[in-house]
Amino acid sequence: MGRLTIWFLLGLTLIAVSNNVGFVNADVGPSESECRPYIEKAIHELKTDGVRDGSGELQSDQPRGDDDDDDDDGGHSAVDEKETIEIETVELDSTEDAKSANDLDGDGIPDDEDDDIDGDGIPNEKDDDIDGDGIPNDEDDDIDGDGIPNEDDDDIDGDGVPNSKDEDIDGDGVPNSRDEDIDGDGKANHEDDDLDGDGTPNHEDEDLDGDGVPNEEDDDLDGDGKINHEDEDLDGDGVKNDEDEDLDGDGKVNHEDEDLDGDGVKNEKDDDLDGDGTNNSQDEDLDGDGVPNEKDDDLDGDGILNEHDGDVDGDGVPNEHDHKDSGENADDDDDDDDEDDKEAVKKRSKREVDAAPVLDIQAPPSPAEEFPVEEEIVKEASAEEEAEVEAVKEEEPEQEAVQEPEPEVEPEPEVQPEPVQQEEEKAESAEVKEEEKPAPVEEAEEESVQPEAAPKEPEAVQEEAQDEPQVDAAQEAADDDDDDDDTKPEDELLWEGHIPENRRSRQHITELLQLDEEFNAREKATDNVAEIILRDIKRIYENAVKPLETLYKYRDLSNRHFSDPEIFSKPLILFMGPWSGGKSSILNYLTDNEYTPNSLRTGAEPSPAYFNILMWGNETEVLDGTQLAADYTFAGLQKFGQGLEERLRGLKMKSKILEKVNIVEIPGILEVRKQVSRVFPFNDACQWFIDRADIIFLVYDPAKLDVGPETEAILDQLKGREYQTRIILNKADTVKPEELLRVQGALIWNISPLMSSAQPPLMYTTSLWTHPYQDGAPARLLLAQERAFLRDLRTAIDKRIEHKIASARRFAVRVRNHAKMVDCYLNTFNNHKTLFGNKKRIADDIIDHPQNYHIYEGLSTLTNISRYDLPDPEVYRDFFRLNPLYEFKKLRDTCTYFRGCPITKLDLAIAYELPELAGKYKKMSEAALAAIEAQQQDGTLSQAEPKRTS
Repeated sequence: MGRLTIWFLLGLTLIAVSNNVGFVNADVGPSESECRPYIEKAIHELKTDGVRDGSGELQSDQPRGDDDDDDDDGGHSAVDEKETIEIETVELDSTEDAKSANDLDGDGIPDDEDDDIDGDGIPNEKDDDIDGDGIPNDEDDDIDGDGIPNEDDDDIDGDGVPNSKDEDIDGDGVPNSRDEDIDGDGKANHEDDDLDGDGTPNHEDEDLDGDGVPNEEDDDLDGDGKINHEDEDLDGDGVKNDEDEDLDGDGKVNHEDEDLDGDGVKNEKDDDLDGDGTNNSQDEDLDGDGVPNEKDDDLDGDGILNEHDGDVDGDGVPNEHDHKDSGENADDDDDDDDEDDKEAVKKRSKREVDAAPVLDIQAPPSPAEEFPVEEEIVKEASAEEEAEVEAVKEEEPEQEAVQEPEPEVEPEPEVQPEPVQQEEEKAESAEVKEEEKPAPVEEAEEESVQPEAAPKEPEAVQEEAQDEPQVDAAQEAADDDDDDDDTKPEDELLWEGHIPENRRSRQHITELLQLDEEFNAREKATDNVAEIILRDIKRIYENAVKPLETLYKYRDLSNRHFSDPEIFSKPLILFMGPWSGGKSSILNYLTDNEYTPNSLRTGAEPSPAYFNILMWGNETEVLDGTQLAADYTFAGLQKFGQGLEERLRGLKMKSKILEKVNIVEIPGILEVRKQVSRVFPFNDACQWFIDRADIIFLVYDPAKLDVGPETEAILDQLKGREYQTRIILNKADTVKPEELLRVQGALIWNISPLMSSAQPPLMYTTSLWTHPYQDGAPARLLLAQERAFLRDLRTAIDKRIEHKIASARRFAVRVRNHAKMVDCYLNTFNNHKTLFGNKKRIADDIIDHPQNYHIYEGLSTLTNISRYDLPDPEVYRDFFRLNPLYEFKKLRDTCTYFRGCPITKLDLAIAYELPELAGKYKKMSEAALAAIEAQQQDGTLSQAEPKRTS
């Protein structure tokens, strides 16, 4: 019997029992004795269905006895109560069983163990709609489809792992530490008011990133993979710490927050106030507001200006008792006085030591936990006064520095009576103080002339020990002032370094790159031929490529443009790779610009993230981004916006190699666990240089062979340019010869799978700078590899015309493919539109679902265009949103009787005209070089040529 029947019978029984008297009086309906068999049967069926109590045993009826009284208070009441308990138990158990065995796709696997919850064949971590409800995860209020809203769900993605222990809360396959949207709600972390999706706003959430670790114990507050003291954005709100008014994201502005960095330690007890990993005593920006301490009007960030703040450095010790230098030099206590202090304490009685804190605390008493600070104050009175005079002198005018400590000297005898010995020491220190009042001023004046001079007091060893730290502090202050004056701006390109001895010769560079005067005549002859070929390239572009490029608006589809700058510019040499791989050193080496005032900054420290562009100039000149964007060759960079212009730096110099090429250094790739947002399209800017490069060098340091997401993205952009890509394993002399082969193999294995070529790229193992090779390095191998690198570079210069022709042909192929793709979309639209149909709705359906109309497959079948040479459907979806599909002409409609078909001209240019230019250039160059050699043999060129070359 089904459950519905059981429910019906039990309900009927309750009605019968509760209305028993009425039934009897009215002679209507069954009596209790008539209903009893049905009750007995229903209870028996519940037993046989396996209804269990909490202990797991089968439930049974309570003994009734033989009494069948019909009293309302007895007889049936015990049974009814038992039956009600059994029914409720059944309902509760069944609900729990259904929940624990929730199986959305009905495959027999509970959702919390199912790798594919909705059974669509896509694993959960790759599924944009985990529960298959048609709502994308980032818009779904219930990602796993368990009926529990995300903000109330302890397991948002339904993988059986609680959010607090789940390394991927939203189940998108991206770990929380690298996920820009941890909870999968479609809001970026820095814009999300509820970072972990638990329904608690960030400023009220005790566990901000949902990792199960309370904020005050969490080393990574926002769950971005960076520990707090290395995180530039502590709370993950998109605002850098030095600009964030709420550093820890607890909803309290910094100057009202008792725990500034959210580490659970109150500010007055926190050794690292702003949570940057630097102890307060060594932190140059105590409150993390971006203002250095020496310029900060509110040192501890409590909202009270320093001149009105009773505790300037926020350490809980009032200023009058705080012997630290305003929170900046807390570790500058007089270490030389430690032994003297110990001996002095030994001489004092227990009563004196216990009373000493009372002597120092004149105004409000410090709390008991601050007693260790008071133990430092137990020093001799003279030592305290001298330290305070110096501390006040460094921060305030000289007159105040002299007068400030006096009020503390007067009340001391009144608060604590001292023995005769201490009174004598106090009087002696007061005399010394009176004699030394003008001394600090004289010291500051003398140090400007002779910094090493230090005053020496012969009266007492203790005072002499104290003078030394004072001189050091003054000297450090003077050094800091000098450093501030000499500090270069962050974006300074230039670097001054030590010139090594026994530098290696650069003569082979001049020979292999053919920079000598004897090659000038030959290059001038080939340059004349090159100009003719370049004009031919422009003619073909104007006649065959540009019409379709304009008609089908190719520039709206791609950032890859082709015009006069791309045709007539010098060869471009591109260097890219991880940070600190030696790219800037190579540029200095090639241009003979090492150890000069104009050298690019080098060193182990990562250089500023600039696109460095080296060009030829009569005079050395540093250019900013605006000047570079106005240059003919690099004018195309303006389309990437002001953000890129601010990251461009140029250097013009009179270098022989720069007469022939332009050299570009891409900013060092820094692999980060979290995707970094930039103010300009970084990868698009890199692609702009890659498309125009004649040869590309990936520079690696043997100690930095890791390949992460940033490198993968760059290598993906190099597809199709593998034949122009080289790898340089720089600084190879730092590797032992027996380990060098293993390092080379590791680098090739890391990079080759990420490039589409079947062959690994060429690699040069060398050390490109004039430093002598390190002892034990394979010098012959390194030098041979360097010479091979230089010959390869020279070949790229010689083949610049071939590269221009290849670039023009690549661009023509892209324009042709685009035109045919638009024509294919347009033909599909014309075949499906109706007379009274909505043409916009039909076009949108074709654009949004090209796979339903077999557009890509049909184009690949009917033409010789490969599917892999076509942009993704998403690209065309954006393109047609900007340019409606039905506004374009079909290719056959662009043909005219007199001018012919533009697509036919473009096909001819790709198949015949551009390839023929390569053969034409080769023949003309050989003829020009033969004429030069004949003139040199006749001696007719030797006298006239220098004037032309000069």
